[in-house]
Amino acid sequence: MFDFYNKFVVLCALFLIYSFFGWIIEVIYTFFEKKKFVNRGFLIGPLVPIWGTGAILITLILRPDDSMFNLIISSAFIGTFLEYVVNYLMEKIFKARWWDYSKLPFNVNGRVWLGSSLFFGIGGVIIVQFMNPLLFDLFKSVNPYVFYIITIILFLLALTDFCISFNIINKLKISVDSVRKDYTEEISKKVRSILMGKSLFFKRLLNAFPNIKFSFKGKK
Repeated sequence: MFDFYNKFVVLCALFLIYSFFGWIIEVIYTFFEKKKFVNRGFLIGPLVPIWGTGAILITLILRPDDSMFNLIISSAFIGTFLEYVVNYLMEKIFKARWWDYSKLPFNVNGRVWLGSSLFFGIGGVIIVQFMNPLLFDLFKSVNPYVFYIITIILFLLALTDFCISFNIINKLKISVDSVRKDYTEEISKKVRSILMGKSLFFKRLLNAFPNIKFSFKGKK
């Protein structure tokens, strides 16, 4: 039982660290693209959970002694599958396409594309062979009780952030439906401009996902 608890806390720590790294990467990429700071991701805090989740799956499934070919292919598959599933579920739950690769070559239903798959493959190698060994050594160097307390507190804060952000996204969906009642002829871009003035949280979320496409049924 204690061993299980140790592994769970370590996985929580890895999830938080890689979610934070993912947030930094996306912020830097967006900064060079937009020339301004954008708080990326669904959460209010500096975490992008899909990065942390992908890193955890790669950590649990792959091993450092796996061949380079297996690491790249498996990591690419894991990351691509995860991105497709998350994109699909988010669209079905909240009636919006949060990111879309339709304009890029070698995409699958606009949900994933070859470029991101290659990035996942390379990222998996970095995680398994370089990052994880460094992080495991770092964890061992910290007092275990301090490590457990800090990790659990941060994980609970992230969980709280997730619940709050989920509620905000759900309210965004409700607001989209409300706007459509009065603007049945408006397209997704117009609805977005209306929502930008409704809430500071909506504005942050819409800035984080500038290419979001709302799903409309019936008359447009």
